[in-house]
Amino acid sequence: YRVIILCADNVAVLVKTQLCELNLTLHYNYIDLPTLLSLPLLITGSSRVRLSKSKRLKKWVAKYSLNSVCLDKFYRWFAGFSDAEGSFTISPILNRKTNKIEVFSFKFTIGLHKDDLGVLNIIQSNLRMGKIYSYTDKYIFVVTKMEDIKNLISIFSKYKLNTSKYLDFSDFNLAFTLDQKREKLTDELISKLLELKNNMNTKRINFNMPENHVLITKSWLVGFIEGDGSFSIERAAFKPVLSIKLSKTQLPLLVKIKEFLENNLGFDSYSMYKIKNTSILSIISEKARDKGKSIPLAALMIKNTHVLNNYLIPFLSEEKFMTKKGEDFLDFKIICKTIYNGAHSIEEIAALVLKLSYTMNNYRLSTFQGTVNYLSKDEMDRLMNAKPTIEHLKDGRQIDLITKKVVRSRSSSCIYEIIKPSGEVLLMPNLAESALMLDTSFKTLKRHLEVLDNNSDGSKRVFKGYTVRRIPVFYPIASE
Repeated sequence: YRVIILCADNVAVLVKTQLCELNLTLHYNYIDLPTLLSLPLLITGSSRVRLSKSKRLKKWVAKYSLNSVCLDKFYRWFAGFSDAEGSFTISPILNRKTNKIEVFSFKFTIGLHKDDLGVLNIIQSNLRMGKIYSYTDKYIFVVTKMEDIKNLISIFSKYKLNTSKYLDFSDFNLAFTLDQKREKLTDELISKLLELKNNMNTKRINFNMPENHVLITKSWLVGFIEGDGSFSIERAAFKPVLSIKLSKTQLPLLVKIKEFLENNLGFDSYSMYKIKNTSILSIISEKARDKGKSIPLAALMIKNTHVLNNYLIPFLSEEKFMTKKGEDFLDFKIICKTIYNGAHSIEEIAALVLKLSYTMNNYRLSTFQGTVNYLSKDEMDRLMNAKPTIEHLKDGRQIDLITKKVVRSRSSSCIYEIIKPSGEVLLMPNLAESALMLDTSFKTLKRHLEVLDNNSDGSKRVFKGYTVRRIPVFYPIASE
């Protein structure tokens, strides 16, 4: 293992944690991270090195060499991140005298905001290839060397891309292979390479992926979310939202991501029924942002606070974010927990939630032109320790701890089981459809079912000869 010891005040503390177990983000003034990573052991006392605000370590050691398990997770993350942020390009190079193509260059790039330079350093170090260039407010990781391109192709051949970028990679790979096998650059080969080049990236018109190609993994998904996902809040309704927005040509991928979440978040059969019969995990279409200039969008949206707080956040917390999106995720966790517990109904806490939301995403960038008011330590402590104002009942309802009345949640955390006199059992996704099936009004059935007594554990009620039971969904997964 290569170990870096970073000291402050002549004191060194060894933290025996592998990179895959600790999402370590370094910000530095006088130390170049790639240089650090190239050294077997370095102790510094005078250099000013500090951790990002999400880390509570003042003195630390980072172990940056990856074992095979961690490297596998990194490559999966890297494939997802490249699906969102990477680019493959083929460029003909002209002879200055003859103005004819004399060679082709092959390049892979990832361009990020300058605040995420550390991520590019980690990518460069783990891949052991590429250079990083500065352009105004961004940095670009570039791979051009022939041997590095070969190694990169080997990585993406094993850890496959899932967007249409896979098609660009396939054309890039074919072009590179043809170019490497040639004895000389013939007109026929030039024509073939230009044909491949001119059907990649924004010029692509064929988006047909190989059948059964898409393979989603947790690490790939986190990498992809870091590039194309967003953690936010609908401020007027106090609804936390995870969204992944892509061009409409990527709709099949969003469907696969939705299926992956359905199958891997740990939903019980009743929760799965709710998922399948509602729009809780929804894919929507959006108009093009610029008419005539951009492609219409498709978006995967999750707004159900129970799903976000009890399933998605614990699921994603098992992985490590590498970009500043990780800080958004940490703030998103706080917001989801606050809203799930109803603490946002307290005016002071609601104001803190909104204030926190105005420090996320683009507000977080060092290049943001406006004023950003960050929460003080005291404000953050008050927000994180805010007392719940609602109690989650065993039958899926919530009651206000002050008024002792049922909170109106529009059946977001329960379904209904109806047993006919014949013994046939039906499931209904919400109260409205249950009332329709029982040939009664929504208000009548609601009034009959919402009596707060010993039945709050989900026991059955009889209505017009039918047995009706409210069943909770999306509740926390029981610890083993």
